Amino acid sequence: MPFSRRLATKWLGRQIVFFRELSSTQDEAKKRLFTAPSGLVIWADRQLAGRGRMARPWFSPRGAGLYFSLILKPPLANPLPLYGLATAVGVAEALEKVFQVPFQVKWPNDVLLSGRKVGGILLEAVSSSLIVGVGLNVSLRREDFPPEIREKATSIYEETGLSVSRARILRAILETLEPLYEAVLTAGFEAFSRAWKQRDVTLGARVVLKRPERVITGLSLGPAPDGTLRLKTSGGTVKVHSGEILMWEIPGWESRAA
Repeated sequence: MPFSRRLATKWLGRQIVFFRELSSTQDEAKKRLFTAPSGLVIWADRQLAGRGRMARPWFSPRGAGLYFSLILKPPLANPLPLYGLATAVGVAEALEKVFQVPFQVKWPNDVLLSGRKVGGILLEAVSSSLIVGVGLNVSLRREDFPPEIREKATSIYEETGLSVSRARILRAILETLEPLYEAVLTAGFEAFSRAWKQRDVTLGARVVLKRPERVITGLSLGPAPDGTLRLKTSGGTVKVHSGEILMWEIPGWESRAA
């Protein structure tokens, strides 16, 4: 049965374009942006130049991961970074339904399994639309990962030993994201704040956050309604718009002020 006929959505993923190989699903989505309907999905078996946040390369070997981008057109909720948080939560929820194991999220848009990164989200605003890219490590073995990310990254198979078709995973994700995106449009962060809080690995933890101009340490209070991260630091509570959480709950910090 065709993929779309088994997909229980109204608009998200009703049109899917599959490629055996692409430079990047994000780039292909940009090419189709002005003629594509909202909800179009670009799916690739392999990416030659996949990328994540901060222009970092995303390891995208053939047959081992799920790499896709979807197009969202107006009306859109504000601010747009909320879609990164919402997508991470939606992906985690969908994976939990499929694999029956808990997944976690980390601000701003990482998906974790057993505390290690298994997926990431990339947002790119183009004109008045938004392109949401998702990369998910499905069946990679530990030795498949490049040495520089082997300690931080993992795959669903590596942690669970379970093998599920990528089509089934994609279907579960799209069916979870559609009602979530609709709820975000009307309710903003409140549409998924509880689901985020339940899965946030850094909530209430002392963290080290790296930004281009400096490193910030503090107690994570979780995302604010506008999608920024609230950190309680020695100088007071600050809101961070961008950055990368490098570490959390470092031993010995319990006796020190964040």
